[in-house]
Amino acid sequence: MENTREIIPQLYSELTVGHPDSIDLAERCELLAQILLDCRTVEQYQPVCRCLIAYLDALRLAFDEILSDLRIIELTVDEMLPKETNWLFGDSDTQYEYCRVTAYSLLQAEDEAEAATIAGLLHDLVCYMCDELKAPRFVSAQPLTA
Repeated sequence: MENTREIIPQLYSELTVGHPDSIDLAERCELLAQILLDCRTVEQYQPVCRCLIAYLDALRLAFDEILSDLRIIELTVDEMLPKETNWLFGDSDTQYEYCRVTAYSLLQAEDEAEAATIAGLLHDLVCYMCDELKAPRFVSAQPLTA
């Protein structure tokens, strides 16, 4: 069976057109996770979940890419607020792995109640990871003025 990363361009052309960055991909993952909450049957979960896995894989690849100057400006603040570290959600790679494994568990679910529970967990994991990715991470050398 082909690796998901090898078939992404064949299935989801949006991932190859315009070259979305990690923030764009994170937002798509959040949207797909939200759609999962609206699913009611295993048959509804599966295609959305497969799409989410493809976007998660693209997001993982985007972790290693350099952000655009505009995106860096968007993620820059005058002063960084203290951040509480959470042992459960280490770095982006760990968060990605949690999301991906949970998504594959959802694909294997055969019962609607089980699928709904896993979809809820996956939604929360994806949203947490995406919030972390979209949070300010750069501090301005000089205060920004409006």
